[in-house]
This record gives sequence, structure tokens and C-alpha cells, in this order.
Amino acid sequence: MNNLKRTLCSLLSILLLCVPTIAYGQEPGAAGNLAVEGNYVIIGNEATNGDGTAYTGTFNVKKQNFSINNDLKPTAYQMDVNKPFNSAKNSSKLVKKYFSAQSVPVVGDSKPFWVTDFVNNFDTQITAKLLYSGSTANVWVYNNQITSLDAQKLGKEFDSKIQPLITNSFGGASDVDGNGKVNILCYDIQDGFDGSGGYIGGYFWAGDLYADPHSNQSEIFYIDTYPSMGIGTTKDVTEAYSTLAHEFQHMVNFNRNVLIEGSTESMDTWLDEAMAMAAEQMYTGQALDDRIDYYNYSDSITNGHSLLYWDDYGDVLANYSLSYLFAQYLKIQANQGDSIFKELLNDPNNDYRAVEDAIQKHISPTLSFGKFMTSFRAALLLKQGTGLYGFKAEPGFEAITPKLYNGSGTQLHGGGAVVKQLDSQTEYTAPADKGADVTYTFIPKDLDGDYTPPVIGSINPVSEFDTTVTGMTEADAVVYVMKGTTLLGSVVADSIGNFNVTIPKQKGGTLLQVYAEDLAGNRSKTISVTVKDTIPPANPIVNPVGDNQNAVTGKAEAGTKAVVKSGSTIIGQNLVSSSGSFSVKIAAKKAGTRLTVFVQDGGGNKSGEVTVIVSDKTAPVKPSIYSVGDNQTIIFGRTEAGAKVVIKAGSSVLGQSYANSTGSFLIKIRTAKKAGTRLTVYSSDKAGNQSQATVTVVDKTAPAIPVVNKVTHLSKSVTGKAEAGSTVYIYNGVTLIGKTLTDKYGKFKAVIKVQKKGKSLEVSVLDKAGNQSKVKVVKVY
Repeated sequence: MNNLKRTLCSLLSILLLCVPTIAYGQEPGAAGNLAVEGNYVIIGNEATNGDGTAYTGTFNVKKQNFSINNDLKPTAYQMDVNKPFNSAKNSSKLVKKYFSAQSVPVVGDSKPFWVTDFVNNFDTQITAKLLYSGSTANVWVYNNQITSLDAQKLGKEFDSKIQPLITNSFGGASDVDGNGKVNILCYDIQDGFDGSGGYIGGYFWAGDLYADPHSNQSEIFYIDTYPSMGIGTTKDVTEAYSTLAHEFQHMVNFNRNVLIEGSTESMDTWLDEAMAMAAEQMYTGQALDDRIDYYNYSDSITNGHSLLYWDDYGDVLANYSLSYLFAQYLKIQANQGDSIFKELLNDPNNDYRAVEDAIQKHISPTLSFGKFMTSFRAALLLKQGTGLYGFKAEPGFEAITPKLYNGSGTQLHGGGAVVKQLDSQTEYTAPADKGADVTYTFIPKDLDGDYTPPVIGSINPVSEFDTTVTGMTEADAVVYVMKGTTLLGSVVADSIGNFNVTIPKQKGGTLLQVYAEDLAGNRSKTISVTVKDTIPPANPIVNPVGDNQNAVTGKAEAGTKAVVKSGSTIIGQNLVSSSGSFSVKIAAKKAGTRLTVFVQDGGGNKSGEVTVIVSDKTAPVKPSIYSVGDNQTIIFGRTEAGAKVVIKAGSSVLGQSYANSTGSFLIKIRTAKKAGTRLTVYSSDKAGNQSQATVTVVDKTAPAIPVVNKVTHLSKSVTGKAEAGSTVYIYNGVTLIGKTLTDKYGKFKAVIKVQKKGKSLEVSVLDKAGNQSKVKVVKVY
């Protein structure tokens, strides 16, 4: 802790000595109008470790004549202190309090807080009063440095806007004290500010979440009241709103990386600060002009200040500017909006590797972090409206001015870079004594005036086996391969225009879009490439086909075309559905017809042919049977020639035979069947198809001669017995004199008129089937 404080005090001393005295309200000078003209080379150390240095190599530089205006707004000198804390060493001391209603402070309560005096290098306690308690924040104020109304204004802004914004955009904060709130302590941070120069706008210290001797054992960040909120007696708390967003991101960042993911180290400072300033821009909704202004007027950036090396002993404000601009450059190039920052935070890595993961996911799978840093420096120089070398016309970034280096060979930290102007293109030669990670990137003079889009001269065929797209375009152009709105890969063409873009394997038939962007940001026409399908689909599975069917069905690869042939003639075709089934309409074919079926994909690849023989599924002609009487033992009929005919009564087979060549059949049964018996007659062909008919045995037997009782000349009826249910007729000559039905016992009684003695009556019986008995002659006595 003491080493930290010595570092901070040294830093503040340097800042206060180096920065110019400024007056409030002054605007940046004419440096914003500097233009880029001529040939340039970006000399950068692409090493990912900012602590190490490498020599640029020896070179001579053309002298440049341009002026720097040192008038900056006071907020350009604002910084925070991300006090380091060894969370791994102190992990067992994490505060674990639980919310208690008895311990809830109320507005008007006072309590002591530990704070750091960064001028005198010690921790001390101050007593602050609670002036606002909201849904997510408690605002504590020391020595009435802001009013109660201002404290409420500050707290409400945090509750309603800042806390939801940062939580949704980055993640949630911890809650070690169990009260669901963040303490915001407002006081004049002792940073040595005496009216000008650098000052600490606020800070978050992870040690407050642990049981450290000087810990406040709660979620807390510290907000400066002087000069952050003004140097007079009247304070403007709105000036601290963006600082609240900044510091809250630090708190959320620590919670995610250390407490949730269990990392032993916090996020690298340069990246954590980049995220915190991204939070500021999310809140304000506009570019951070003060960070851009400081970038424009920083000599240390001109002289190669590193993005990665956090220079606590030097121009640390240059680090803030570079981190801010880099984060916004990444956001613009990744084209994911502010969600890119939550993606970085959720990445398991806490350093440049998290950024490289995002680069290779959203920009180019082959673009390294080191090369992306060089592209960033080119974007700061060129500010092109498209491509890697600019901010794509995002508002605010057009104010960035070129930073041209006039010195000789120098040491660069990893992530550092200088830009020098060349007399001519021939001067572009990388010196032999440069460091291994130092690169020289040439920017030609006419790049900014290049309005000619590159041309993709050729693209080689792409199959479903390929993992690269290759071809020719303009030298050094960036080639992009898209599938719909998804970037599959990109690469920079070599010095003669060859490109080789790595992509995942794609299915045959997939449509790819390929285009190129040159160094000037000009974009070529998009070329569509269809991935060639060279793998034939599997043979179709064909269901049996009967001679009674009008379709061939089966299963095959979805999206292919099923084709049915008879001989060499295509008789039907149809697409296979997304579920892999097909149905091809055909005219019904005779049994024994040979059909061939295959499928063909969109690439013209054809499966093997599957042969299917049309089977006999048509039943024989329904047998027709001549009338069958109860006196017959031979049954005649007609059906399909050669068919087998079977006659059954119930489940009993009575007889069977085969139809002759004309379809006639004769079947002999053992005994005649009673009238009313139902017979089943069916015929079956060789394929086993069966048809059937039913027939009822008809009554063909005449009733027996009736038995008639004696009739006299006095009788008024004729009685006797005959077949039950039959009708008895009595005639006198040709005259019907009586008629009646027999009962269930066969008895009958027919009413007649008295007949003369000696007359002969004729009595006969007619059954229900119409069979008539012989006549019984009866004499009247």
C-alpha cells in the first residue's frame, strides 16, 4: 500500500509540473485542422506485453513544421486511481455480512469512512453524513461539501439511470455487506490540486470488499467535489455523473473477473480503464471530447506512448486517451455496438486475449491483436470512413489530429508506436537493427485520394471440403467472406494480390459473398460464390410399389430431387421435403414393371439407382355365382382366369376349385344346404390378392302335399296340416273358394262356403320361396 501511495504521489507531482496552466472555458486551438499529406510509415511494437521495450531501429526523419496548442479544458486532466489490491492473497477475508434491519442507516445518520490522502501518503478517517438513501445508492457527504438537494440529485441520477445502464451493459456489482446498495462518498479527494493540472475525479478500491484494516467493508466509490464539481462554493453535481458511471464499471468489472470468475488477477489497467470510459460514453451519448483533446496535444503520444504500458510515472493521461480511443475503435470495427464491452468482460481472459477473441470473432479470424493495434494507429492517422483504417465517420472522432514523430530511433514499449513522414516511397525500408516485434507499415501518399474500388479478379471454386476461399484482388486489400450477415473470415491480400481466407467448412449449395476493401476504404463489388456440392446423396429408401398405386414414396436427403424412371423414360419427379420424405406421382403400372429411382442434389450429384418391381396388389375380379338352391350340390360361377375359388359356410370350407382359362368354375359340395344358408365365395390370385362375394342358398324344394281333414256338405271350413308358414289355396274347379296361412305348427283352417255333396275340391300349398306343392283332391261328403 505504501509503495502504491508513493507511486501516486510521484505521478501527481509529474502531472502538476508538466501540464500547462489553463483557464476555464478555453477551447482547443487550430491543431484540429492538421491534414495528412504525403507518405507515412507507422512504426509499432506489436508485442502484447507492455512492460518490455524494443528498439525501432536506426532511421533519419524529415523535419516537420507544425504547432501544438496546449490550451485544454480542465476535464482533460481528470483521472481516477484504480488502487491495486491482492485479491488472491486476501480471498479468505472477503466481507460476508447479511442485511439487518437494525443496522440500516437513515438519512441524517453519520459514520466514519477510511479515505486516502494521496498528497501526504497515508490513510485517514473522515465522518460523513447520509444525505440520500435510494433504491441502489446511499450518498454520504463530508463536511457539507455538497447540499442535501445536490446529494439527492446525485443519488437519484445513479438510481434511475446510471445503475441500470451499467448493470445492463456490463453486469451487476457485488453485495458483500448484504444491503443491496452502493455507498457514494462525496468529498474533496486530497490529490494536490491547487487550481490547475491533474486531479483525481474519483476512485474505486477493491480492498473495501475485504476485511482489511483500512477497509470500509462495503461496495463504495469515492467522488471528488473539488475541482470535479467546480472550484467555487456552488457545486455542479452533474459534472460527476459520468465519473459515477466510470467508477461503477470498475466495481462491476472486479466483481465479474475476480469474485464470479474466480480469477486471481483483475483486468489489465489499460483495458479496465478503456471499459470505464466506454461506460462514460454510454451515459453521455457522445464522444469524450476531453480525451480526444488530450490525445491531440500529448507529446508523449507523438513520441510513441504505449497503449498497454500504464505509465504511472509519466504521462498517464495519455494512457487514458489511448485506452478510450482504442475501445471505441474496437467497438466500431466489431460492429456489435456497446454489447462488445460486455462480451469482453465475460471473456475468461482479463488482458489483450479477451480483445483478440473479439477481433477474431467479429472482424477477422486471422487478425492478431498486435496487427489490430497497428491498424488502430493507422485509423488515428487516416480517419477513413470505411475499412480498418478509420472510425467510419462516427461523430466526434473527426477531431483527431495526426501525431507525427520527428525524432530518431527510439525504444518502444509493447503497444507503443510512432508515425513518421517520408520524403518518398523509396525511403520505406525497415532497418536491420529493429526489434523482432517492431513492424513498419507503409501508408502511401495517394491513399487518402484513392477513390477507385478494388477488383476481385478471380475466386477459385469452393467445395464443401474446403476451409479456405482463395483468389486474386488488389494488393494489400482486405478480403471478406460472408454468409448472409455472418462474417466467416477475412484476410489481407499479399503484395501481389493473392488472398487465402480461412473459413469453416460449408454445406454444398451454400451461397457465399466475397468483397474486398483497399487501404483507402474503397469497397469492391460483392461476388457471390456457391459452395460446390461434390458428395452424391445417399441412395433413396423406396417403399414397395403396387400396381394399384399412383405414387412412388420413400426417404432421401432433404432438399434433393427424387426421380422415377421406367426404362430410360422419366415418369415422375419431385423434391424431397425438409423431413426427408418424398412422394412422386406416376400413372399406375402393371405388376412386374421394373422402375428405377434415384435422387439428385442441387450440385447435380446423383445417387445410385434403386430398382423396385411393381407388385400385384389388384384383387381378382369379384366372383359371380349362379343361383344356389337348397337342392344343389354343384355350384357354378365366373371369376378371373386361373384364380382359386373357395366356398365356405361360416368358417368351414365346403369346396374349392380353379377357374379355367375363360374364368368359369365349378365346385362340388358334399351336401345341399338349407334354404337361407349364407355361403361365402372368394377368389385369390397368385400374388395372394383376394376378392369375395356372398350368396344365400335359395329354397328350391316344393312343400309336401297338404293333409286335409274330411269335408261335408255342411262344412264351413277346411282344416288340415301343411308346411309351416306356407299359404294354403282351395279351389272348386277354377274358382278359389278359400285361402289361409299355416301356423308355426303347420296347421291351417280356411273358411269356405258350404259346398254341394259330391263336389271335388283341390287343395295346394305355396311356400315363401314360391315353390308349390302338388294338388290334394278332397271330395265333399
